[in-house]
Amino acid sequence: MNIGKLLGFLLLIVAAITFLRDALDWYDSGYLQTLSGDQLWLSLAPDSYQSVQEWSSENLSIVWDPVATTILAAPAFVSSGVLGILFLLASRKRKKKTRRPGSHLRQVYG
Repeated sequence: MNIGKLLGFLLLIVAAITFLRDALDWYDSGYLQTLSGDQLWLSLAPDSYQSVQEWSSENLSIVWDPVATTILAAPAFVSSGVLGILFLLASRKRKKKTRRPGSHLRQVYG
């Protein structure tokens, strides 16, 4: 299993767990309040969030402000699910095109 598939499956597991958490909170409280990606990241590793935010705002300010903040503001199960699916699609095996013997002759002789 390559790294892309592993990351994809891990992100889908995170999406399922956060969706289940949001659904159980909704069932208990009666109103839907989803956990956003930045809230999840801050609750798990606040130091890394701060360091990534500082580094990217200094070096990649164009990427952090419109792109990363939009992705992190979405519900955690949506953003991690979409990223997981993208990783799985990008890391899938592609079928090689096989040519039949003599198929190039049809192009030459019609």
